[in-house]
Amino acid sequence: MRMHQYLFLLFLLLKPFYWFSSGGLQIADVFFILSFGLYVLFVKKGEKISIEKNDKWLLYFVVCIVAINLFYGVLHGETNFIRASLYYVYNLLVVLTFRAYAEERDTFLVNVARICKVNLVLQLFFYITGIGRYFAASRYMGTFNDPNQMAFFVYISLMMAFLISRIRGEKLSLVYHVIALALIFLTASAGMLMGMVLFYGFEALPKVKIFAQRQHSVRAILIGTTFLAALVLFSPEIGNCIVDLSESSIVERAEEKLSRMGESVAGPTNIEERGIDRLYLYPEKLLYGAGEGFHERFERSYLDGEVHSTLLSILFYYGTLPTATLLYWFYKNIGRLSASNMAVVLSLLLESLTLLNQRQSLFWMIFVLLNVLYKKQAADKETALMPEALSAGQQENAATDILFR
Repeated sequence: MRMHQYLFLLFLLLKPFYWFSSGGLQIADVFFILSFGLYVLFVKKGEKISIEKNDKWLLYFVVCIVAINLFYGVLHGETNFIRASLYYVYNLLVVLTFRAYAEERDTFLVNVARICKVNLVLQLFFYITGIGRYFAASRYMGTFNDPNQMAFFVYISLMMAFLISRIRGEKLSLVYHVIALALIFLTASAGMLMGMVLFYGFEALPKVKIFAQRQHSVRAILIGTTFLAALVLFSPEIGNCIVDLSESSIVERAEEKLSRMGESVAGPTNIEERGIDRLYLYPEKLLYGAGEGFHERFERSYLDGEVHSTLLSILFYYGTLPTATLLYWFYKNIGRLSASNMAVVLSLLLESLTLLNQRQSLFWMIFVLLNVLYKKQAADKETALMPEALSAGQQENAATDILFR
């Protein structure tokens, strides 16, 4: 490990600490800027920074964003379009830096996983000791400015630790899964909880398939289900548990969201509440983009703020071509992952439907890890097809060359 990598790890460690208002630089970002500067000036020593072929598509996407926002910024005389562009430029630098560090063949990713685990434990510690903050007295948000920020960070930290464990051929301890689920439950983020349910559902599919192919598996499932049902139904505490669960913040929020799925005289629908109604109120913007800023101009929309949906907001703000470019970058990083590993992607995209995640650096870093995992799986398959005459050491060196070439 070298100094520029340690600075990047400090960036990740301090990421959950929001000292200032959301939307601006935090103390953690200073450490990334130092890490990037040190890497460019002293490690690369002024050399031209090469961009991996996959990341050129992300570069094209960001160039389109800057051009579109610059056009609308000049047209409307608003500077917030430029600010929106800076988020994407910043996260492009994070992606390029993280990929370069991850492929330096050292313990960097191992330490990234450790930082993710430490962050999960720290957030639990802050809750137990009462240090963390609350939103509206019922939704826990720890050291963040918003419960959804915390829920997303907890989810992404778990996914990063999970993917790095897969890359190293290990299993992530169940303890971290339990901590993450408990923290997300405390934030009462219904969208994030649905994402976690989808993740564990897809993660369980291969295991269920293998179990179902075994003899007497159906009988075992029926007996086990009956036993658990009887245990729950006849438990003396079941009544209190049901009442407590029904009165919890996350259940109340889920019921509220379901009631707003359609039109309601009581208030706006979920689509209107998140500004997604602009996609059908201004359909022409889906073609060439509306630019990300000066949201008050969309007078027909229920919400006068920004669109709260990751991919749908990108489609509305920047149009079809830049969105297709971004999706292609997603595809090039994901490759042909197994159904189990695709659980990370699907759960991320599901929870991103109702949350604005593209400003978060960790959102983009997940795709770098997915690409490293894809390369690892491809290297393992290629190594398995090599002649048996190769020694174990030769096979290991060959797999490493395939992974990092």
